[in-house]
Amino acid sequence: MLTRRGLASTARPRYLVTMCGKFTYMATWAEVVDFSQPLTARPTNAPEEAGTPMRLAPVMLLDVDGERTSADMRWAFSNHARGRDYPDHIHARDDKLLTSRLWRPHAEARRGVLIVSSFNEGEEVPTYKPDRKTPTGNTRTIQWTIRPKDGARLAIAVMFRDRQTPEGPIREFVMCTTKANEGIARFVTADPDKRMPAVLEEPDIPLWLGETGAPLEDVIAALKTYEDGGAWDMRPQSKGSLVYNKRQGSLL
Repeated sequence: MLTRRGLASTARPRYLVTMCGKFTYMATWAEVVDFSQPLTARPTNAPEEAGTPMRLAPVMLLDVDGERTSADMRWAFSNHARGRDYPDHIHARDDKLLTSRLWRPHAEARRGVLIVSSFNEGEEVPTYKPDRKTPTGNTRTIQWTIRPKDGARLAIAVMFRDRQTPEGPIREFVMCTTKANEGIARFVTADPDKRMPAVLEEPDIPLWLGETGAPLEDVIAALKTYEDGGAWDMRPQSKGSLVYNKRQGSLL
């Protein structure tokens, strides 16, 4: 059985990455949101859910009549091996969407928006032997949480697909990425390309969803580095770490 907390019958795989492997969203967003104003700030005590790869989260998209709606989708374009699904891709680079045979069909016809309260980025730091002076040659990941200071929501551009799995049909999404902004670039040093989720300006949401009829080149151009100008709170988590996965480190 698949739930918003992921695959109920399998152990959690080691797929977490330094570049946005987690986000949070308002648990009741799909029920109470005004789709015409999806980024409206909510009370700070509104319950939140955590989104990680292979879990379900609500994504805003257009229905067959061109109206905004929401559907639960699983984060990751997945594959199947050894009796279980695993995440194959969780990110898609903005500069590959027009040229990649993998991404272009989804960019053309299957775009959505993920409304989040926060997202995480990872900072890779060296580890040391017990003398605290000799490097081990390994690193550990410190997770940073990025959240708007005013409590507003952020709109992240995603693409989705429908896939048949042994458990039945599932709709999956990947998160688009751009070059990191000035604040995030200071600590995402493990990624030589320094990337972040593709956060949309609110006026660009209709363009990305496909409500304007703009050509694909103009739609992709909406994916640009979002400079927060100091409006985001960015702070490291005090506990826990994630494992950097070289397979996803390139953020294809």
